[in-house]
Amino acid sequence: MTCVKGSVEDLYFVKWIAPEVADADQIIDDVRSLSEEIGKPVRYIAIIGPDVDPPSEEVRSSMRKNIDDLLRHCTSVHIVIEGKGFRRAMARSIGTSIFLLSKNRGRTFAHDSVDQALERIGVDATRADTVLQQARDLGLLTA
Repeated sequence: MTCVKGSVEDLYFVKWIAPEVADADQIIDDVRSLSEEIGKPVRYIAIIGPDVDPPSEEVRSSMRKNIDDLLRHCTSVHIVIEGKGFRRAMARSIGTSIFLLSKNRGRTFAHDSVDQALERIGVDATRADTVLQQARDLGLLTA
């Protein structure tokens, strides 16, 4: 398994385990379907746990290529890179560089936690608790 995917309301979560190029097309199809189902663009949250290795150059290239397509169906994209230290700082740098190459700057964000992502999205504290519990129940969070 390379990732766990699912949605809570208008939030589409991907918990990465071992990123692979093949996942990108399926994720875009899922996001497109959810957006059509709810009748509006979704908010995408990708979670990279502290034990997940940075993506390979092939995966990074695929992400750069697909970010604009993903953003056609999302109001915003949030990458959560959990953990501390040099390795996590490097992962945040890689994530940020992928976003900076997108012509949709200002709609892509890197965070240290899912809580920060939800706050940036504008989810109030009461709703955030409910969203986090539903995401936990679906296996979409690392903790």
